[in-house]
Amino acid sequence: MKFLIFILLIFSAPSWALKINGKFLESTCSTNKAMIWLSTDSESYKDRKLLLHTLVPLGGTFSFYVRPGDYQVRGSDEKGCESFAKISIKDTDENLKISLKGE
Repeated sequence: MKFLIFILLIFSAPSWALKINGKFLESTCSTNKAMIWLSTDSESYKDRKLLLHTLVPLGGTFSFYVRPGDYQVRGSDEKGCESFAKISIKDTDENLKISLKGE
């Protein structure tokens, strides 16, 4: 059901939806694939809400459609190599591009 809602959002992305385009970069720590999580931004992990996640190959790309707000994008692979980015999106922003590198 969640997948169907996500697909509907992608194909009917309204004008308020902004796209985050990302890439999980190769590093000496990283293995061949990584899980990427999009969550609400909060200092406390208990208060964060997981919104979406996807599995990407090393060097692979991902995209999330979001409303204006504060978010965290995290990447982690099988070896525990992690990457993190905080993103604040406003109504006037264009689509964002980010890169995550496992360290």
